[in-house]
Amino acid sequence: MTMLSSETSIIIVYLVFFLYKTGESMLDATTRPYLLRAACNEIFEDTNNKSICMNFNKNPEMQDMVQKKSGNYLIYYRLLLNLPAIVIALFSGSYSDRYGRKTLILFPSVGSMIAVFLYFASNMVPKYRILLILVGSAVQGLFGKSSLITTAVNSLVFDLSEEKNRTKNFGRLLAMNMFGLTTGALFSGVFQDVLDVKAAFGSVVVLHGTAILITAIFIGEVNEEKDKSKNKDTEDRESACAVCEVIRPSSIKETFAVIYKSRSGKKRHIIVLLLVLSVIIQTCKVGEMDVKLMFVTRSPLSWPKSWYGYLLSLDYAVIGVCLLLLMPMFSNQFKFLDVTIMMLGIGSQIAHLTLVGVSDKSWMVFASVAVGAFKGMIISALRSIISKSVHADEVGKMFSLITCGETLSKFLGTLIFVNIYSTSAHIFPGIVFFVEAATFIIILVILIAMYRHLHGFNELTNDQVFHGNDFKQSITKEEPNAPKFNVQCTSISLQPNHQIKDVNDKTSNDNTMLYI
Repeated sequence: MTMLSSETSIIIVYLVFFLYKTGESMLDATTRPYLLRAACNEIFEDTNNKSICMNFNKNPEMQDMVQKKSGNYLIYYRLLLNLPAIVIALFSGSYSDRYGRKTLILFPSVGSMIAVFLYFASNMVPKYRILLILVGSAVQGLFGKSSLITTAVNSLVFDLSEEKNRTKNFGRLLAMNMFGLTTGALFSGVFQDVLDVKAAFGSVVVLHGTAILITAIFIGEVNEEKDKSKNKDTEDRESACAVCEVIRPSSIKETFAVIYKSRSGKKRHIIVLLLVLSVIIQTCKVGEMDVKLMFVTRSPLSWPKSWYGYLLSLDYAVIGVCLLLLMPMFSNQFKFLDVTIMMLGIGSQIAHLTLVGVSDKSWMVFASVAVGAFKGMIISALRSIISKSVHADEVGKMFSLITCGETLSKFLGTLIFVNIYSTSAHIFPGIVFFVEAATFIIILVILIAMYRHLHGFNELTNDQVFHGNDFKQSITKEEPNAPKFNVQCTSISLQPNHQIKDVNDKTSNDNTMLYI
């Protein structure tokens, strides 16, 4: 990494994240319908009525029973997939700040490859199909799934970005996420229509293998404080395997210390509020995805399973284009505040959910994708706001908390909204989407009430961190009655994760005024 420029390094991070997300999306979009079919086949295992699973239009009385059992298996699947990842995520932030990001990028792809081999086995052993699917999901969770890599790549982009470009770079990273999800969902639908499940699983192995190779060859450790922090530790810790430090108990304490650490003004309370909102937003997002699968395969829509993959693909593609093209325009050209971008995304999401809830025609479901085009900006802007409130040596811990909460939400979303759908679908299938829309309305009201406080997060504060090899900017925000120091210098060389706290130095030439 040290031999590459920051811009080139960020592009490589984008590529690895794109490959991982493509593989993850393809695996998830293939496995969930595969699990639903397996659940249906289990119900009719001892009968000659397995054809019911292929055509519920002729057997509507069986549909509710099958969807309830399938919903239960989806909950187990989400639990095993995400609960271990939550625990791992609590350790990962402190580990990444101490030892770097690379290991955390590698682990999830390795876990996904192992899980795919178990899914292959489940296809060959029908008697234990559901058991092997659930074991495979547990393996993915134990290797951190997306929690680890999301923590790592967001922290890495933070390390490599200047403050003024951070919102844009986070938006592009989320765009790679969306494009990866788009490509994976699209390939999943095509493979299931044209080829079969085994071909889809094989492609996932290739994608994750490629991501592992690129990471191993091109991605190094940006954190040059790694060796220095090791020197401060005891000799026993110096000789210990760095990977073993992932489960160091004190890592959890260090991670949660980011929350209860004293900060200026109401910043600590706002950070906690934003973390809670992040969990709620992701819970609704996951719930929407799982419920939508059952919603579109239910009459009157009665979609084939591959159509769901195409819907996801279109949805992610539209969001990705908006993040890649429109979000930088909103942030850099129009100078929208991060909180304003969040509110714009929430408005788009409310309209999207409302339209899905009343959809009884396929074109209405697809039209809702365009209506919800801005919803991807919500999380990107939220992460940018939070990242601007912490020191550089806290960013890994903060992103581990964010991804830990998002991972928890993947279980909560399935548990809450699948149960709401299961109990209300016979009355009106769209009720669950209206519940989600009402939740986002509440979030929007909270943001409006907190607008003045969140506005300040876009400004440079005493907690703000600066990055780059040459610091040549003038910081002109002056605090009342603050002492002033006239510092003359050609440049101040800063390594990633360094902060400016005191200035006692004087050099010659260029005049730069710095207020601290």
